[in-house]
Amino acid sequence: MKRKVLFIGLMVSILFGCKQNETRFFNYPKLANERVVEKHYGISYANEYSNLEKKNDSNIVKWFKDQDLIAEEYFNRNPNYKKLYSRYDSLENKETDPARKIKYDESGLTFYLSKTNEGEILLFVKNREASPQLLYDPKNYKDGTYIIEYYKPSYDGKYVAISMGKDGNFFNETILLDCESKRLIGKPIVNTKPLKAGGIVWTPDSKCISFIAYPNYRKNQNDRNSYTALYCLDNPDKSPKTIFKDGENGIVLNQEYYPVPMFRSSESSYMFIYTGNASDFWDCYYITVQDFYNGNYNWKKLYSSEDNIFHDWGTERNGQYFYKRLNESNIELCVVDLNNPDFKNPKVLFSGKGDSQLSGFEVTRNQIYYTVTTNGIETSLYKYKESSKDVLIKLPISAGEITFQYRSPYSDDLWVKIYGWTSNPKDYYLDPNTGEFKFVELGMWPNYPEFENIISEVVEVESHDGTKIPMSIVRRKDHKRDATSMGIITAYGAYGISETPWFHSPIADFVSQGNIYVSAHVRGGGEKGPKWHDGGMKSTKENSWKDLIACSEYLIKSNYIHPKRLGLTVNSAGGITGGMAVNERPDLFGVFTGFVPILNVIRTEYLDDFDDSDTAFEFGTIKEEKSYKDLLKMDPVVNLSDQKNYPSTLMIIGFNDYLIPPSGPGKYISLLQSFNQNNDKPYLLDVKFDAEHEIDWLNDYARMLFFTMTELKNRN
Repeated sequence: MKRKVLFIGLMVSILFGCKQNETRFFNYPKLANERVVEKHYGISYANEYSNLEKKNDSNIVKWFKDQDLIAEEYFNRNPNYKKLYSRYDSLENKETDPARKIKYDESGLTFYLSKTNEGEILLFVKNREASPQLLYDPKNYKDGTYIIEYYKPSYDGKYVAISMGKDGNFFNETILLDCESKRLIGKPIVNTKPLKAGGIVWTPDSKCISFIAYPNYRKNQNDRNSYTALYCLDNPDKSPKTIFKDGENGIVLNQEYYPVPMFRSSESSYMFIYTGNASDFWDCYYITVQDFYNGNYNWKKLYSSEDNIFHDWGTERNGQYFYKRLNESNIELCVVDLNNPDFKNPKVLFSGKGDSQLSGFEVTRNQIYYTVTTNGIETSLYKYKESSKDVLIKLPISAGEITFQYRSPYSDDLWVKIYGWTSNPKDYYLDPNTGEFKFVELGMWPNYPEFENIISEVVEVESHDGTKIPMSIVRRKDHKRDATSMGIITAYGAYGISETPWFHSPIADFVSQGNIYVSAHVRGGGEKGPKWHDGGMKSTKENSWKDLIACSEYLIKSNYIHPKRLGLTVNSAGGITGGMAVNERPDLFGVFTGFVPILNVIRTEYLDDFDDSDTAFEFGTIKEEKSYKDLLKMDPVVNLSDQKNYPSTLMIIGFNDYLIPPSGPGKYISLLQSFNQNNDKPYLLDVKFDAEHEIDWLNDYARMLFFTMTELKNRN
């Protein structure tokens, strides 16, 4: 998202490019601390700067704007930042092929978005030899300020559903396009946001779309009480019809859950609805495709969350249902017959073991493929064999992570995307006849010969309780462990999400200068399976930040970096892991940066318009005494102390974030500024007023890296 650059004179006096130990002064905006003491179960805590929770108060908005102006000054008055940004811009926009968000339909067509100087347009090609054709240019929609946030072609390739987004608008407007005439059908559907949850699915006959709809779309960011809707081409001017909703047909649905619809093919025999939420396991309902076409929405529960079936949205092919489940501590690939589904005794096709667990799978017409990940960061690809040992497929390059794309479960076509730490992801077509991989040039990401000297390694670090923590280190081949380099460490540790290998050219550029980039695969993530997640959530959350501390200490003790030149960066739910690591060991880190971080988790349930079911599931709720105590212990804002010397800090947030209240980072920065009586250290709040819960991979990373390198160089 592009940002307007704002300037204000004399808001901050900073000697940029200053030498070490040279004085700096930051004139931070004043804000009265409306301190409120909250008490539950006889235990109190101080809600510092509670007034920052009044997001729509004009005085609070002005305070956020004044904070942002100081951050803007820090970057935009420094010519070195402009040079660095220009360098990263040239790296990130070194396009080999501008095709993105490629989709393959059952008819043999390929759709994609293409980047132009004025934005992205929607194209499609009929086959590999044909020239691409323009389908839709978003400049032609309304006032020309909308962008394509999501799209989904019909199975027969005749229509495309396109969701249009606009800065400042939380919800999308979904339009239907006739691919032959290139004209829009009917009126826009205004209560959707498919990129946030559920996407859009076409019915098998390619005549209707189903999606998650929001009844409160006129109220900004209110996505509660969502339901599954149906919109058909033969009634284009009518409102979408409700087909799955709390209180109808015996359905009971939490107001913060998302009913996700699923068809996978024109040959689908069933429609499924998954009750999406923050947990690993969801309820699933289904009806036959005949009942669906007859309007008989008498949903049956296929399985419940207690069956420990993962939310990866199983695949139905010829009446068989393929899915992932947790069995004790292992992840299994299973299948049941939907004519008589027995989820207690399914046919098990593969079972993970120890640190090597099932990651993903794809079912094509004649094959079943699955991936196995070790420690969440090394992945292998297998083909299932019914009557013999499964086949390990030799990959064209080593894989940190593998994802799939296909046309449908009734097609043999399969595409594989391979990710790693040291180069951009690469797409391959797996030939079903020869078993050979063919490199896909469409959408090809650029290569960077200048970074060929970068490698990655994995080490295991002993944490506070003896548990071995995997840690990925990205470095130059000739990196000298002489305690002179800079390092950036990151960690997440929440929701069972693995920090899988990924490549980003600005990070590679940082590493190529002799520095290191490190990912600590702490507990709370999914790197070693569900038990790894359990080991860093709610009452065990402390393990997440203690694992991070142990990994940071290892880097210094092993001479990978200078002992005073370690920066920490986190994002989203990783804010708890990072924030508490800094609270306990501020001496370890010279810099702390965060992208849309959660830093005041205990307050989420108090605030309107924020989804507290996610935080209650992962971290806890104030409605239970034990859980309340856990939240107090893990909350970075609550645990800040004016007796500690905190590192230079930059928080980059979206003011319209619908997941994490901006008041949390605001309080965190306010307290750090109030502790720093000399106003000689940067505690900055970079606010993107049109942004939601998102990261700008060029602008935000340029700022994080510049801030980190500048402040680490200035550290005594």
